[in-house]
Amino acid sequence: MGAIIVSTIILLPFLPALAMEEQAQPGKALFQQYCQDCHGPQRDGRGVLRPFLEQDPANLTSQMTQAKTDQQLFSIIKKGGGEMHGWADTFTDEQVLYLVHYIRALSP
Repeated sequence: MGAIIVSTIILLPFLPALAMEEQAQPGKALFQQYCQDCHGPQRDGRGVLRPFLEQDPANLTSQMTQAKTDQQLFSIIKKGGGEMHGWADTFTDEQVLYLVHYIRALSP
């Protein structure tokens, strides 16, 4: 008997059709409150907590970060990665999407 593999696609909820900058603004506020101490005010991974971490936080402006899909960024924020803890208990899905939009707005 053959095995059946079922693929699940997670669809992100849609945000209202706003300009990218408008979508990024709530994410910027969240970033400044929750993320800036590690990722830095320039979003380059050089925050004030960097010296106390074993791994450098991600440089959110880098090509490597920007090459990630929206779903990958969403998952990393929700579940964590490396030394970064997950934020699932803190942020709603909509807030995580705002952070993803903010990260996308950093693209050079």
